[in-house]
Amino acid sequence: MNAFPLITILTAVPLIGALGVLGLGAKNENLARGMALTFSFVSLALTLVLWHRFNPASGELQLEELHPWIPAIGVQYHVGIDGLGLLMLLLSAIVVPMSMVASWQIQEGKALYYSLMLFLQAGLFGTFSALNFFHWFIFWELSLIPAFFLIRLWGGQQRAAAAI
Repeated sequence: MNAFPLITILTAVPLIGALGVLGLGAKNENLARGMALTFSFVSLALTLVLWHRFNPASGELQLEELHPWIPAIGVQYHVGIDGLGLLMLLLSAIVVPMSMVASWQIQEGKALYYSLMLFLQAGLFGTFSALNFFHWFIFWELSLIPAFFLIRLWGGQQRAAAAI
């Protein structure tokens, strides 16, 4: 087990950023956009730290964290990464800031858009680092909700059908 909860911090950073961006609201949309991009780059930096600490020669799960979560039903908070999980974390950490920069021209609902992007990133980080089904299912569902709204509100033609 790892003493420093790097994976938990990696998952919490975009979540905290999303709440902060959402809290800024419509009055400071340009600040919200910059803040969201900053949080996504911090997540990318943390993912690169994870990459640096990962030992590719080991076939075992690494940077594991295990804590009691819901003891009444025997659910534990258990996260960690293997090689494929690390690649998926890195891919998510790269794609989200690229998506934010690519959508810089959005004029309506900037704060909501960028907070949904950060919520999506947090959900993906939780999904790709989960080591139990309960944790994976919660974070997978939490990543579907912002994806639905991003498609439904900012998608192209047929966006309603695509979101469903």
